[in-house]
Amino acid sequence: MATENGRTRKPVPITLLMAEPAAVVAQDEAEQAAKLFKALSDPVRIRLLSMVRYSPGGEACFCDLAEEFDMPQPSLSHHLRVLVTAGILERERRGTWSWYSVVPEPLQTLEALLTTGGPLADRTAPLSPGQRATRC
Repeated sequence: MATENGRTRKPVPITLLMAEPAAVVAQDEAEQAAKLFKALSDPVRIRLLSMVRYSPGGEACFCDLAEEFDMPQPSLSHHLRVLVTAGILERERRGTWSWYSVVPEPLQTLEALLTTGGPLADRTAPLSPGQRATRC
């Protein structure tokens, strides 16, 4: 038994993991994910993405999107440009209108990070009864 400041401390069993976590996020993956999360960090952009994703044929015209938002055209264009720049939406010019469609790969990247068992959603190993976490 170890003593500290005149008190006896009982040893605590420690469980060591013998393998590294299956999916620790690499630096370049973290930077890409942060870019995607930042682009989606606005409620208007979340709504835009949802509206485009569930539009007939999987694409939406700017004119249809503009009807759903009470904001000036330049503001809506800015939000769409952020999503296009991040690679979440794709823009195609047809005549005088822009049509938007969802690019699936960035959303699959976020899904892989956030799904159960993924590096951002996995749970830490449970402590056994009576065991407590200690500081280094």
